[in-house]
Amino acid sequence: MKKHLIVILIVTVVSLVFLGGGMSTSSAEKPVTITMLHYMGNEVKLNAFNSILKKYRDMNPHVNFDVQAISQTEYFTQLRIRIASGDTPDIMMGQPSQYPDIIETGYVMDLSKSELVNQLKLTGADIGDSSYQGILYGLPLDFKTYGVFYNKDIFDKYKLKEPTTQAELNAICKTLKDNGIDPWMRNYSNATYPDIEIRAIFWPLLMENGKYDALEKLMNGKAKFADYPEFRKAVELWTQRLQYNRIDDYSNDITMARVKFASGEAAMMYEGTWAYAQIAGFNPDLRLGMFAMPRDDGKPNQYPIQLDQIFMVNSKSDHLDATMDFMKFLLSPEIAGFWTAETLNPSVVPGVTVQLPEVMKVAMDAKESGNIAHAGNFTAQFYGEFASNWRSYLQAYAADKGHDIDGLIEELQAAFDEIIKSRR
Repeated sequence: MKKHLIVILIVTVVSLVFLGGGMSTSSAEKPVTITMLHYMGNEVKLNAFNSILKKYRDMNPHVNFDVQAISQTEYFTQLRIRIASGDTPDIMMGQPSQYPDIIETGYVMDLSKSELVNQLKLTGADIGDSSYQGILYGLPLDFKTYGVFYNKDIFDKYKLKEPTTQAELNAICKTLKDNGIDPWMRNYSNATYPDIEIRAIFWPLLMENGKYDALEKLMNGKAKFADYPEFRKAVELWTQRLQYNRIDDYSNDITMARVKFASGEAAMMYEGTWAYAQIAGFNPDLRLGMFAMPRDDGKPNQYPIQLDQIFMVNSKSDHLDATMDFMKFLLSPEIAGFWTAETLNPSVVPGVTVQLPEVMKVAMDAKESGNIAHAGNFTAQFYGEFASNWRSYLQAYAADKGHDIDGLIEELQAAFDEIIKSRR
């Protein structure tokens, strides 16, 4: 009887050991809260990202997320305040070259040797867009392409075709205006958008002429805006488009402009592929196309692109392992595929196969064929006070009906000179 009892006890102990070994490791883990700061603005992205966080938590119940979304115009300042106060998030969204002062504090992790980077198979320009001074500090989820979104039904009605020259674009604008249709919808209450529209011509021209260090030179005082005829040309062509304005160009916020465009209030809108899902959501029957903003020199233009949803990691995080585990989850083909399916943003993660609408196919074809002006080719991007002044002066120029190009160049230069002087 005693021997039988001993055997039962041994079996019970062994069973408990095996049961313990078979439990989810996450249930035995110490609770962790991953903090995150980002500027994903539209509802489609926010909903998709929150779903991803929930999926991760379902698999790792010991992990919580403290996520704060901030408007892009406030993001630079708020991130710097958080870091200065000792409250650095574990994950920070942003293009590394725009945050050199933060990187130089040592709070951003060098990801050059991360296994995730090898898995992503990024191009040289992609790596440049995720780096600062040759070191990779960001992990991207997708990419964004800038172009002219146009309403195919309106174009078909007036027998209009995608323009390939500035003259053709001007003729389209005139035809539309003569028929009571506004050519352009704008959301210039957000200072980001005048900046984006200037890039349509400025970036391709700079890269075509091999001036990859132009933005860096403008910030370190080794060159002036007047030294770049590419900038003047970009402003000249933008000014031609500004002649076709609406009274709400400067009162529309991003969402309001997209709602109006989706309802057919204007034929064209200069946007990024990140906006497509939200626009289509406002009008599922809307037929959209996209073309590169035309030039006036007879040459075909390229699409400016950047990586999007780039995430930097706090190198001094108290739970770096958990943070990197989430990043591995986020950049897995399954989760990246879910993101692409929900947001319709083209992924940089290999193995993602999602059927995308025509606009996204245009963007992907452009990237694959090299018909792009990739931000990652520049040696630096405007950041901090340079970026905020650049955007505010472009926004003011668009609103001023005088459109004095020489005045804009002088004002921008004076603002940059003042910043440079203050840093010496």
